[in-house]
Amino acid sequence: MKFTPLRFQSALAAGGLALMPFVLMQFTFPRYGKLISVDDLAGRFDLATLFLVGVMLVSTLLHFYLVVKVSREFMQWRKSGDDMPTFLADPAINVGIFSPVVALGMTVNVVLGPVAFFLPDFSAAVPSLLSLGIYPYALLFLLLLYMTVALGKTWLFRDGKPITFNYNWLLDVFAWGMVALAGSGVTMTATDPQVTLAGSILTLCAISIGLFIYGIKGVYLIVAQMTHGNTPADPLKPAHFVVVPINCLFAISIYKIAAYTKTALGIDITSLAFASVVILFSLSLFWIALCSVAFRDWFRYQFPKPEFYPAQWGLVCVLVGLEVLAIYSHVSYYPSILFLGFSYLSIAVACAVYAFVFLKFSGFIKPAPATA
Repeated sequence: MKFTPLRFQSALAAGGLALMPFVLMQFTFPRYGKLISVDDLAGRFDLATLFLVGVMLVSTLLHFYLVVKVSREFMQWRKSGDDMPTFLADPAINVGIFSPVVALGMTVNVVLGPVAFFLPDFSAAVPSLLSLGIYPYALLFLLLLYMTVALGKTWLFRDGKPITFNYNWLLDVFAWGMVALAGSGVTMTATDPQVTLAGSILTLCAISIGLFIYGIKGVYLIVAQMTHGNTPADPLKPAHFVVVPINCLFAISIYKIAAYTKTALGIDITSLAFASVVILFSLSLFWIALCSVAFRDWFRYQFPKPEFYPAQWGLVCVLVGLEVLAIYSHVSYYPSILFLGFSYLSIAVACAVYAFVFLKFSGFIKPAPATA
């Protein structure tokens, strides 16, 4: 199978799956430090807890395995002749190069969350270690900025060539949201004032740039869809759901950074944080309902088929986004057993979807050979 940077989405989805149980436990289980760790679960290993810990452990290991594996494939692809330059020169597909950045941004969140959970000593040291972690985070931010400008030129200046963009075109927005979330985690967890200040500035920049691009591209895609009214091909239909994890990333980033801006900078944006979580959660539910109705035949007849295409990973990311938004809504704004029940259910469904897509991705489930 020919390599594409979109293969990094397998690691992204695994990282998101690892974060789902961590977020649930971080905000609903008793804990003694900034971050919950396995030591906080002493005497509480019931069936539900074992399920959450098991999902988090397997998904965390799978995330790092896939990051290493696909990174090696990426380096081989980069050195293989003109494959990478040709890919980057094509404005219809080159947005896929943002997938490695999204996956690496997820790795930051996995280290700050699930990895710290399983290593209590590391968890206690995370706040002080982030004084060094700000440097690779800043490099990731600068890399994303460079890529945004470089690829933006190919989209704006196409020598008059018409290009039909789809919702995969939002992968750069996804990357900015992931970097913003990682930055908000650094800001909230670090203890060094200079690190928190630098992290907050980079996070606010990431949120601003990401939302600006999101607004432009989102309007373009919606207007194009309403104007042309063409039904996207089956491999592109799941890409519509990328809107949901993007909404989640920006909502949670704004929510986290709001606490810092209020205490350290004297700027109260708690109302904006409330609006970002509630409004984006509501819009995500509306978008899911709309796409589910529009693509109901795809879910019934195409998704169960053994054919794999990268956009299917987006179905896992949808569940990750909804679960995280549900937990934040439950903890901060509207406590409800329905949100908790939804969180457990979404983790179970995400596991099933990931397992099915992974079996197709890895070739264990293969399409039947074409008959002569």
